[in-house]
Amino acid sequence: MPTSAVTDPSPTNPRQERFRLRLPAAPPPRADTVLVIGLVVMIGLMLFITVLGLQRLTATEERLERIVANNMAKIRLASRMHNAARERTVSLQKMILLSDPFDRDAERIRIYEYGGEFAAARERLLAMDLTSAEQELLGEQARLTRIAVPLQERIVEMVARDETSSAHQLLVEKAIPAQDQVLARLQAMYALQEQSATEAAQAALASGVQARLWMLMLSGGALGLGIAIAFHVVRRTRRTEGSLRQEKERAQVTLHSIGDAVIRTDRDTRVEYMNPVAERLTRWNGQSARGQLLARVLNLRNDADAASTDNPIDRALQEDQIVTSSRDLVLQAGANVEYAIELTAAPIHDDEGQIAGAVLVFRDVTEMRTLARELGYQATHDPLTGLLNRREFEHHLQRLLDKARTSQQTHALCYIDLDLFKVVNDTCGHIAGDELLRQLGHVLRTRMRKSDVLARLGGDEFGVLLENCALEEAERVVNELHSAIREFRFIWENKSFEVAASVGLTPMTAASGSLYDLLRIADLACYAAKDAGRNRVHVARQHDLALAERQSEVDWVQRIKQALLEGRLTLHCQRIQALSRGAAQERYEILVRLIDDNGDLVYPRTFLPVAERYQLMPALDRWVFRRALELLKGIQAAGTTKAIGFNINLSGQSLGDVSFREFLIGEISASGLPPHCICFEITETATVANLSSATQLLVALKDIGCQFALDDFGSGLSSFAYLKNLPVDYLKIDGAFIRDVLHDRSDHAMVASIHQLAHILGIKTIAEYVESREILAAVERIGIDYGQGYAIAQPEPLEDTLVALTQVGERTGTA
Repeated sequence: MPTSAVTDPSPTNPRQERFRLRLPAAPPPRADTVLVIGLVVMIGLMLFITVLGLQRLTATEERLERIVANNMAKIRLASRMHNAARERTVSLQKMILLSDPFDRDAERIRIYEYGGEFAAARERLLAMDLTSAEQELLGEQARLTRIAVPLQERIVEMVARDETSSAHQLLVEKAIPAQDQVLARLQAMYALQEQSATEAAQAALASGVQARLWMLMLSGGALGLGIAIAFHVVRRTRRTEGSLRQEKERAQVTLHSIGDAVIRTDRDTRVEYMNPVAERLTRWNGQSARGQLLARVLNLRNDADAASTDNPIDRALQEDQIVTSSRDLVLQAGANVEYAIELTAAPIHDDEGQIAGAVLVFRDVTEMRTLARELGYQATHDPLTGLLNRREFEHHLQRLLDKARTSQQTHALCYIDLDLFKVVNDTCGHIAGDELLRQLGHVLRTRMRKSDVLARLGGDEFGVLLENCALEEAERVVNELHSAIREFRFIWENKSFEVAASVGLTPMTAASGSLYDLLRIADLACYAAKDAGRNRVHVARQHDLALAERQSEVDWVQRIKQALLEGRLTLHCQRIQALSRGAAQERYEILVRLIDDNGDLVYPRTFLPVAERYQLMPALDRWVFRRALELLKGIQAAGTTKAIGFNINLSGQSLGDVSFREFLIGEISASGLPPHCICFEITETATVANLSSATQLLVALKDIGCQFALDDFGSGLSSFAYLKNLPVDYLKIDGAFIRDVLHDRSDHAMVASIHQLAHILGIKTIAEYVESREILAAVERIGIDYGQGYAIAQPEPLEDTLVALTQVGERTGTA
């Protein structure tokens, strides 16, 4: 109350006059003192309450600033962890796709850099004041990270070993799902921080309103001082509200700047907020979307079956828990615009713990999913033809095999191997060969049922699976495929090629063996078709003699390989006797034997044809030559190498191998043996078939002093035309002529003609298969230089022969 209303005596104001009448004209001094004291007490009380209110506002403002700053720091660190983890996964996918080792190393460095960023951000986040919910999320994140990181490191190691298919499989099946769970926990941090910021803002606003009410009530009691104080309080309140708006804007700027899309809804799933990324992906403006149901703004479907799917926010609100989407979710943003996305929805709670809304965080993973699909395609398909590869073919084969056992269905497995495919490669180059395989794959695809499976198993080999197909029907289908191959004409640079194939077919029933048993039977059937003349279909049936023979050969392949590994081979030799005065040097042919599991000797006629068929002769030739030189070193000291020669057989498969030529020269040089005591025997047919490479080998070894014998001469009459151009020292006349030299005039004439021709060319002759004294006398009369056979000497262990020769040499030297 103003003082003038009490002390002014002027009666101009009737209200003042009436008031004056009710009060004493001059209040006693004690009343003034009480009034002053009351005013002082009131002002003091008002000042106390004002100061207390200002302190409360200041404390609220500071607390709000701390909360917002703390929340902002947590959001930034969680966002940094999220981005580092996501970029690490993208780098892993790129690393698998890259073929350049330098690019792979660069991606590997990025992977480790992202890991460092992730760890540094997490350490800073752990150092902050965290709520129990945040600590629980980070603890769960750490547990999931310890699962995800070793998987990623295994992928890096597998890519370094160039195991890209296995690395991709591990990435798709385990690493990405594990990393997604880590990202889900980081996205949940966003929801916690927004909830914390919302609660702090509500508390600050409530505190400000309460302070304003207090100030307004006090200002009514003391108008002047109250207005001043109220003005000051209002000004401070506006400053607080301004700070609150600034902090809110900072939070919105943060949400605007992150790379993920964010949508906040109320408890009825109506949109309250969208950041720019969400606006761009959904094609909705934030203002237009506000108040709309989320299902209208966010049109989701399942990429696997193109069916619509429920919004995950509905589940998050109903179940009151964080919901993470599946990896095949698609956002339909327009008629022709869609994005592959991954999302997480989390509920938002108010101060009383009730659900107030939800926040949805999602991101565009179209590129990542495309890369994953490309990796998946590359892991299951042949890059040249686009057909399934062998690994995926075996998966389908195992599925049908399981199905045959459980449902008693009959299927069929077909193995196709092109005949003479090498002709196209050698004639037109590998580019033409690749194009032939592509075109042929297309031809086969057009002749097959939709349920059938076609794959390229490698090289010029194809595999076919006929599902739910009896053997008779399978024969018809396979014969149609074979006819399509025969009718196909491959044109390349004005050259036309006919294509032929050998096909093996085997049924697949509940009684079939394992996957590898089926593949082996189909492969054997295919080889049986080749043995029968190629360009035909062979059906594997019970008691199939051709397959049994082929299986026996395959078994022998393993036995030969095992014998090479275990050293279960031994050398024998057979003496070659000089029959004429011009044949002064005594000779021995070195022969190989195999020792079976029982310790018995196996003769060459049993296993050498298998070794030749399956390209094992180069390995056998190397073993025989290296072992022979080791044993022959023992006779050099006895001085017998000048008078004795040793014949070592070489196969046709070794003639064209340049490295084998270098191997022979290197071994001879290292042994210290005089090269003239070594004579290499090469069959006539192998020499003619590999004339160019054989000539080069003979010339190279002839230059260092070695000798050569043409074995089985006469079995191919074409060799007469090449004989004069070959640096040959001996002709071993084929035993087929020697056996009947006594009774067949034509064989006798042939032997005599070969001998005469050889002498004209300066070549000595050797008669093989001298099995009787009569044959020996006959070849001596013809003038043959050497004889070899059981009538002269039987094969004996080479070591025993060398010991005997050494003893003879020592006695001769002593004498």
